[in-house]
This record gives sequence, C-alpha cells and structure tokens, in this order.
Amino acid sequence: MNVSQADATEFISLLHKLGFDEELYFAKNKDLHKLRGDIRRTVHHLFAHGFGEGRLVPLRKIELLSDALSQSKLSEEAKTVACAGLARSQMPQASDASRLAHRVDHESPLAALSRYHTGAYWLTPADLGATMMLPRRVLVVGSCFANSWGFEKRNPSECPCDFILTNNFAQLGDPPRDPAEYDFQVVQIAFRSIFQDDLLWQLRHDDLDAHSRAFRQVCDRLAVQLASSLEWNTKYGLLTFVTNFFVPQDNPLGRLMPRYDLRNPSYFVERVNEALEGELRKYKNAFLLDTDKIAASMGRRFVQDDSVVQFSHNALTGYYSAAEGRIEPLAAAADHFDIHWSPTFLDALWAEMMAMFRTLRQVDPVKLVVLDLDDTLWKGVSGEIQDIDPVMLEGWPLGVAEALCYLKKRGILLAIISKNDSKRIAEIWSKMFRGRLKLEDFAVRKINWQPKTENMQALLSEVNLLPRNTVFIDDNPVERAAMKAAFPDMRVLGKYPYYLRRILLWAPETQVPAISEESARRTEMIQAQVERDAQRQSLSREEFLASLSLQVTLLEISSIEHPKFPRAFELLNKTNQFNTTGRRWRHEDCVAAFAAGTAFLAFEVEDRFSSYGLVGVIIIAGRTIEQFVMSCRVVGLEVENAALSRILPGMRRGPPGEIVARMTETDANLLCRGLYKQFGFSPCGRDWALEDTKDIRALPTHIRLVEAVSRAAELV
Repeated sequence: MNVSQADATEFISLLHKLGFDEELYFAKNKDLHKLRGDIRRTVHHLFAHGFGEGRLVPLRKIELLSDALSQSKLSEEAKTVACAGLARSQMPQASDASRLAHRVDHESPLAALSRYHTGAYWLTPADLGATMMLPRRVLVVGSCFANSWGFEKRNPSECPCDFILTNNFAQLGDPPRDPAEYDFQVVQIAFRSIFQDDLLWQLRHDDLDAHSRAFRQVCDRLAVQLASSLEWNTKYGLLTFVTNFFVPQDNPLGRLMPRYDLRNPSYFVERVNEALEGELRKYKNAFLLDTDKIAASMGRRFVQDDSVVQFSHNALTGYYSAAEGRIEPLAAAADHFDIHWSPTFLDALWAEMMAMFRTLRQVDPVKLVVLDLDDTLWKGVSGEIQDIDPVMLEGWPLGVAEALCYLKKRGILLAIISKNDSKRIAEIWSKMFRGRLKLEDFAVRKINWQPKTENMQALLSEVNLLPRNTVFIDDNPVERAAMKAAFPDMRVLGKYPYYLRRILLWAPETQVPAISEESARRTEMIQAQVERDAQRQSLSREEFLASLSLQVTLLEISSIEHPKFPRAFELLNKTNQFNTTGRRWRHEDCVAAFAAGTAFLAFEVEDRFSSYGLVGVIIIAGRTIEQFVMSCRVVGLEVENAALSRILPGMRRGPPGEIVARMTETDANLLCRGLYKQFGFSPCGRDWALEDTKDIRALPTHIRLVEAVSRAAELV
C-alpha cells in the first residue's frame, strides 16, 4: 500500500537520524527508487540489506526506529504500514522464501532478539556495529567447493564477487581486475589436491611410521599449494583469508579407538589444519578463515558430507538428486538428511568474512567497556546481602568476568561506574571473585552516589576516549536510557545478560588484528596516567613537565617486516582524535607506500612513571607530511612538537621548496588542527605549507630525544 509523498519524505528523515545513508543505499539498490512511496516494502528491504552486511540491524536501532515512528508526524495509515514492515524485518536475512514465510508480524522483543542471536549469525553478533562498511569487491579463489558457494551470484551483502576456479598446483596468472579493486580475496584449497582418497585406508594399522610419513607428505603438498594459491597475496599484498578443512565427525576405526592418534582421520585432519595455520603465518596480510569452526558450531551432521562419502571429499553435503533407475527408487539426499548448509552455512561463512574484514579495518572499535556492579557483574545487590554467596557469580556473571579478562588482554580498557559504597565494594571484592577478577583490572573506578552520566563524563576525560568507542553495561533501563541520551554514540547493553559474553568476546568491534606490547599494557599505562595527573594538580605545568624526565625515541619503519610495523599499523587505523587526515590504511597500501620510498617515522615515549610504547607515526613522502597520528595518552606532553622539531630540518635538505602538510578535518580530530600553525605553516587550500625562510620551533627543553636508526638520523 503506497502512502503520500509527504509521508515518504518524513519516513526517510527518520532513517537519517539512525545514520541511514540514502544516497549509498539507493545507489546500491537502484530498483528501490520506486519503493520510496511504499514504506512497508522499503522497511523490509532496508532491514534485510540496507544497514550492513546482510545481518539484522542491531536491536537498539529497531527500538529507536519504533519509538521514532510513534512520535513522528507520519499519518496513522503510514505508521501502520511502517510498523508492519518493521515487524517483518526483525530477523537475519535469509535467501529462500520458505524461511521468510515463517516470520510473524507480531512477537515479543525477546522472541525477535532470540532469533537474531541464533542461526547464521550466531558466531558474529552485530550488536556493537554502528557503521555500515561493505567491501567494494571480493575475489574468491578455489575449487569446485568454493564454486558451490556461489558468492559471485548471491551473498548476503550483495557485494560484487569474482570467482577463479583453480585446482592442484595451477598458476594463477593475472587477476581478473586491478588488485586495488579488491578489498580481500578468499582462498580455498581443494583437499584432494593435497590428500588422495586412499592415503590412509590402505596403510597397515600397526605401521605408525607410515602414517607419520603420510602426514609429512600432506604438509609438504599443502605448503606448495598454499604458495601457488597465495600468488596475488605475495605479489600485490592483497588481504587474504584462507579456509581450513572440515574435521570428520567420527573415527572410521571405531569409537573405542584412540582419539588423538594420526591413525584416526579426524585427528589427522586436525593436525593438517594446525599445519595450515603455521604455514600461513609465513605470509603477510593473510589470515585463517575457520570454516571448520562454523561447521562445528552449526552442527557437522547438518553440513558435512562425510556421512555419505569418504571424509577426504571435505565438502558440503550435496543435494544429490533422486535415482529412479534402481530396483528400489532412491529418494534425493535432502529426503534422507536434514541439510542446513544452504543458505545458513553460506550466510554464516560470509558473516565470518565480514567480521574479519571489520576487525582488520577497525570499524567501530571498542576501546573501553564500563560496567555497573549489582545485577550486572554479579547477581543481587551487594549492599543488601550479609554473606557473599558464590551463587551470585554462577552462570552469566562468571562468563562476563572471563570476557572482561580477555578484553583486557586485547588492550580494551575496563572501568566501573556504580552507585555503591566504595568501601563496601572493596571489602567484598576478594570474597566475591577470589582472585579471578581483580579491582586492579579496571583502569578507572567510579563507585559513588553521583549521577552515572556525570561519572561517565569524568571517566572519558581521564582516559581521553570518545563515547563512540565506549560500551556501557547496566541492568537498570533508566540508567541505560539516561546514558544513551547523554551520549548518543555510546553503545549500551545490559537488558539481556545471557548474551553479554558472546557479544563482548565474539563481536568484531571488540576484536583486534594483533595484540601488541602496548595493547597488553594499556591498563597499567592508564593507571600510571591517573597517578601522573594527580601529581599534575600540585605543580605548575612547567614544573610538572620537567619532573617527568620524558624521553622520545625516533625510529623509521621502512617495511612490513619491521617488528614495530604491527603497532604502527594499529595506531594508524585506530586513532581518531589526533589524526591529521583520518585516513585508514590497508596492508597493501603500506606495501605500495614503502616501495615508493615513503617513510613511516614513528616515535616511542617513556617517562619516570611508565613506558608508553610506540605512540606516534608521521608519514613522509618527499617534502610532504602525508599524515600524523598520535595516541591521546601523550597529548599535552609536547612530544608531537619534539618529533616535528627534529624532522622538519631534515626535510629541507636538497633543492629549495615548501614543505606541505596534509590536513583533512574530521568530526573527531580537533586535537591536531592547530599543530602545523604552531610551527609557522600557512594555510594552503585544505593543507598547510612551510616556506624555506621560516624558522622551525626548537625542541622542547623538558624532552630528551633519541635517534634510533640511521634513516631517522638522516631526516634530522
């Protein structure tokens, strides 16, 4: 049922408030222009495809849109059809009409949420996703198994895909398009190219050496096949995901035979997967795509073919057609088995790739998790309980505690905001957790009776992070609503604690490509910063800076092989506030930049309280500063001035000419906009330029600078 143009315009304005990019959406779905006046169909398609990667939009956006519809200026008729479309859209996209037919127009929010957290998107919860980021184009390289995925014809994100059929050790040649057009490639190695069907079943059971030789033979073939299949990764630095192999469901020798023995094909394949990951570590910008994990999570019997054919086929159960020529007609395989792989497995596989892509691109990264205590980190209200009962932690609270410890290892900061008596909490903490989670694991603790929004404002200031990089967890809907109203970009959880561990650990926004030394020590560095700030209050700024004994070590990163490159790459792709252009770098971008002679000049900082690690990267191409990023942890210490005061003189060597510094204003980089003006640069369009005749600001006297490598020394 169509509605008026006024209603359609009002509806689109509501979507804009939720971050809906109309131009991008209708550019990608050109046929939907005709749906502008059909709100029900537009809502349905929007939630199936339009908010991101073919997954259900986070429930909070459904709730926000529902509230906005009720308060909007839409006519009652338009509200009715919009709500009907919304009700039909609260489930992950499925490709076949049969699954869509099972949707209901009216169900409880919990029922919708429960379905959202199951099925194809179980391993990749999207609750923390705030920004849609789809790959431009994907390349799939593999055997007939990969061909059966059909991603070039259909995928949940409707992303353009190219498929290259390859078997055995065939040379790839040139990619079908310019490698720069692909955001990543997926490589699937045919199991039969490294493992012939009868490799194990012909061996004598008592010949252990023969089984070991067979394993080494498979590993050798795998290494050669991997080198052939990763030709475009090696040549162009193309981001690559490599699938592993399905582990068979059962041991053909029998269930009473040894489980962890190479004579057991299940264990044999597990060892091959382990060897694959080890071999893959020799490549740059290549990662394991754990298809075996997806099959195991979904249920191997619903996916794998080893109940029908020999395990070495290592593919999905086929929809084998009926055979009527037999003495007794044979029904199709789908009548014998409950086959779930299409589309559920393929949607799950795509979702896993999108999750890896989001993590590597650091889309909507979570840098801080702030929790309430009562009925959030434990069951019950601590102030009303005389004896601490271990039951208060059983179930989901222990799962949350475990998740927090792993988030801390990833470099995510933990904090507490709780309306409680701080002395009471300190007294019961050790009795409650018995050392499994320490108060010291939380970088900042605000346990008092002040409004939580005020505590959050102070906390964010102390750790120098943005609301959009923060997750707040609280059992109280009033507190959640107040926090969301005060900080609209903040992600808020807590209504459904049974989902918390999965969301915190499995969401791509809380994961990191690598754990650097700086990441692992982030909590300790923030705690040292709090101590440092306390001292700052008792001294003048000059006295405080002089008391720190600051040292800046300048070094050059000239290739992706440099041991400091992972941290520099992380810094480039996670820094928002002190980032002169906001540019995000791909691995292959770095390879190309290094090949062209671009220098990544990084600096490490330490003071008498702690070592900050590598906190800054300045990207220089000739006489141009392409980008300057720096961790907010050292803002105010003037280390950026120290780095520039030593680098700029070196950039002036050679023929006379201006030094240009790129500057692109973003919604977050206020901290660095005055950087170049302090050094005498003048506006030059969007950028800044420094004339040869201008003096360069001197090195701050409270900083000692060390030049770690020859190239850095040349530039100063």
